Order: sequence, then C-alpha cells, then structure tokens
Amino acid sequence: MVGVVDESATGSASFWSNAGRDPGPLHSSAMEFPPRPPAFSPGFQALVWGVVLGAYVWLGLLAIGIGAGSAVLFGLVAAVLIFFLVRLCGEDQLRRD
Repeated sequence: MVGVVDESATGSASFWSNAGRDPGPLHSSAMEFPPRPPAFSPGFQALVWGVVLGAYVWLGLLAIGIGAGSAVLFGLVAAVLIFFLVRLCGEDQLRRD
C-alpha cells in the first residue's frame, strides 16, 4: 500500500506509550534528611549582617531621639563596619569530609 508505514519495526509506534514494556525501578537518589540549606557566599552573608544590623542601629538611634541625619550617618557607618567585621573575622568555611 502506498502511504501506509509499518511503524512497529522502528519502535516509533510505541514511542509515547509504555504499553507492553516493563517500567523498571525509578533511579532517583535518596534525599538527605534534613535537607541542606542553600550555600551563600561569605560576602553575601556579611552584606546581610551589615544591612540588617545597620538598619537596627539606625532605627534604634531614631527611637531614642537622635536627629535623622545623624542616625543615617551612624547607621551607614555601623553597616560598613559590621560588613567588614563579619567578612574578615566570620566563621571559617566548613570542612567537607
């Protein structure tokens, strides 16, 4: 016949279905429990510490009645100093055994 192709010879007839095939075991690796947290670089961690604690200093200074300009200045200085302190003296990298 013209225009008719026997697809069973190439296996393309059953390409999208698992009819007649053994699905076999799933090959997934076991998950660690508890899952490991994402790995952030030490510089990013120092930045987060600096921003959060600098904002805390800024809000604390505003709360006790220091002027807004002085509070911003001291908050920024505190954020930069905290960033460098955490970056330079922060925890060592974990060892991978």
